[in-house]
Amino acid sequence: MPVLRLDPVRRRWVITGKRPAMPDALDSGELCPFCPGNEGFTPASIREHRDSEGRWDVRVFHDRAPLFHVEGGLNRVGEGMYDRMNALGAHEIVVETNQHGKTLAELAPDHIARVLEMCRDRILDLKQDPRFRYVSMFKDQGRARPATEEHGHSQILAIPVIPTLVERELRWSLFHYQRKERCLYCDILYHETRLGTRVVDENADFVCLCPYASRFPYEVCVVPVQHYSSFERDMAADWRLLSLAKFLKNALQRVQKISDKLRLMLHTEPNLAAYGSEPNRWKTLREDFHWHFEIYPELDAEAGHFDAESFYYNPIPAEEAALALRAIEIEIVAENIQPPIKGD
Repeated sequence: MPVLRLDPVRRRWVITGKRPAMPDALDSGELCPFCPGNEGFTPASIREHRDSEGRWDVRVFHDRAPLFHVEGGLNRVGEGMYDRMNALGAHEIVVETNQHGKTLAELAPDHIARVLEMCRDRILDLKQDPRFRYVSMFKDQGRARPATEEHGHSQILAIPVIPTLVERELRWSLFHYQRKERCLYCDILYHETRLGTRVVDENADFVCLCPYASRFPYEVCVVPVQHYSSFERDMAADWRLLSLAKFLKNALQRVQKISDKLRLMLHTEPNLAAYGSEPNRWKTLREDFHWHFEIYPELDAEAGHFDAESFYYNPIPAEEAALALRAIEIEIVAENIQPPIKGD
């Protein structure tokens, strides 16, 4: 079983140890375990959404070779000056469609809304466990193993620590709030929407922009206009899910025109239930943090342009990237689409 080791210099947790061996038939790339009819090659579904004909079109299950395991305890251990603990948590796969080869950007908005609903509900459920300090959702499109790289899916991780990047965002959001009593992301939205040069798309509910100090070429951030620290609480209503689905589809279409390989990450608030003995730690969290999606394409020609251990180097300034992304023609989404029907 993998374990978590703490790097005492950079103060970040690293997973180390081998994952369970996986069946050769899947490793060969000849069979896609995410396609209908191959459900026996994956663990049983945790939840499914079925269409009017009884076929699943979104399903979620435990990863067959999980990085994090729900069984057992943390078993924190000191090894001299070092710290380690079990990789306690959950690792789930959300298969976004039963159509092999369809990307999230190519799905209908009401279908994307069902995917978002599934992710929302899984995050809410996993946050019921006080052992998990953070629940993340992300997708790597076009970067996976041969058998699954063409079948759209996302991953959900429930983990006993807060990821380093999110922890930094939380820290600096709090710092900004303590100085100005305003949300950092709300201030960014106020500035960017009035300036306009780095805004890719916007409506009454969401803004898509290229961050001022973008780490990667054509990196975008999707931020709700209304302040919410929690994605899962913000997405409580069906109309809200559909609004995000339409907007996210547009953002993904633009990024996908740059590259079929992309990464999408959701940054939401930590699991406050895990901090029962520290009620003051997150005293202003719901005022100082703002949930958001980060999306960036992977460009083969630019892969060597940054060094994560020193400085990121991005050859395309955010203003130029936003101008190029705005100019991309995308499929226009109709406004009369109905909210998603609840799944089983």
